[in-house]
Amino acid sequence: MNKHPLRQFKESPGATSDSLKALLADDVVFSSPIFSREVTGKELVAEVMLTSTSVRDGHFTHEFRQGNETVLIWEGIIGGHKLVSFELIVNDAHGRIKYRSVAFKPHPVTELFRAAMYDKLKDIIPEDMWVLQPLSRQDER
Repeated sequence: MNKHPLRQFKESPGATSDSLKALLADDVVFSSPIFSREVTGKELVAEVMLTSTSVRDGHFTHEFRQGNETVLIWEGIIGGHKLVSFELIVNDAHGRIKYRSVAFKPHPVTELFRAAMYDKLKDIIPEDMWVLQPLSRQDER
C-alpha cells in the first residue's frame, strides 16, 4: 500500500507550503480538539498544519485506508512528554483532502500542544476559536 500523500508530505524534508496546499481541497475542513470549532479553507488549514509540525517532533506509526478514508496514528514528543494523535482524513474525488479530524492523548500533553499552537497562531486564528462558546438552543437539537 502506498502512503497517504499527507503522510508523504510530512515525512519529506524541505516540504513547502505550496506542496501542502496542493493536497488540500479549497473548502477543506479541519477538526481538532485544540480549537472550539472547525477550521475551514485551504489557506488557514495549511497554516495550522504547518505550524503543528514546528512545535512537536515525531513520526507516523500506523496507516489504515479504505476507499477515500485514511486513518493515521502518530507518536511524538512535545515539551519532553509523549503525545499520540489519531487522525481521519477524507479525500474528495480528485484525491485532495476535504476533511481532516485529529484527536490527541493524553489530555495534559494535549494542553501543552494547544498552548504551543496558541503562541504561534494567536494572531492568525480568531480569538473565539480558542474559547468554548455555549451552544444555542438550535445547536442543542
